[in-house]
Amino acid sequence: MSKRSAVVLCLVGSMLLPSAVLARGHRGGGGFGMIFSAAAAFNAQRAAWERREAAAEKIRRAKNNQERMKYAELARKQGKPRLAATLYLRVALSRKEKYAPAAKAALKQMAAEGQAEMKKADELLAQNKIVEAFEKLDYLAWAYEDVPNFNEEIKSHVTRLHNESRYQAVLNEKPAADMLAQAQAAEQDDARCCAFWMYEATAKLVPAPSAIKAEERYEAMKKDPEIVAEAEECRTLHECDKLFHQAELLEKSLPEKAEALFKDILAKAPRDSEVHQSAKQELAKLHPGAKR
Repeated sequence: MSKRSAVVLCLVGSMLLPSAVLARGHRGGGGFGMIFSAAAAFNAQRAAWERREAAAEKIRRAKNNQERMKYAELARKQGKPRLAATLYLRVALSRKEKYAPAAKAALKQMAAEGQAEMKKADELLAQNKIVEAFEKLDYLAWAYEDVPNFNEEIKSHVTRLHNESRYQAVLNEKPAADMLAQAQAAEQDDARCCAFWMYEATAKLVPAPSAIKAEERYEAMKKDPEIVAEAEECRTLHECDKLFHQAELLEKSLPEKAEALFKDILAKAPRDSEVHQSAKQELAKLHPGAKR
């Protein structure tokens, strides 16, 4: 396999430069699809919350408000506040409904419960139990999203705390350390272009200590024109590879669009690259008069 082919496989297998934006205040930007990130951690946690409440999903299809009130109470007792709040809110918004006052009262009680839990999370912060505190705060923001008054309070509170650098340094350290280790491993394997972009992505998790180290290495690599040129070529080949797959999908349904994409590849990709040659061959098939 050629060096360029190996580079493309490295990038195609791992790099998602425009995406993987970190969630709920864990600061960062583009990164690598196969790299652990704060966004991935939060999404995994959220999925766990949703699975916990999904067991009572049939409750959401209650036939009337009397059933919704019953199921809401059950969900609340089972520790499923998001489900309970959703049901209560639906009843509370009903017009001329005899159960609406009770639903509104329940939501008011839930708001008070949420405020009490938020204070407990703040106490954890005061004890320097930062990760544990934010896990609780993020959960409260998710679970009480449908609780009037408190939902805005917890959302604002969580956003403000997430924006404080002293907490970001702790919250971002685990993903930053994992990403830094992968960048260093890539560099040791002489996959410098992959390492270059990994360091760049990790640096976006500053002020985490590992992100600061990655930023220092990234800045050092940027001073080497050869590495920068190699990294830029890798990115171009990766982008052209994506364009090629898009064009392939459009060849039969939208041949004119596919042709435009193939031409775009020819304009961007190096002439001796595999993706350039493949695009040239596919374009020939679409040329008027050629066999299809």
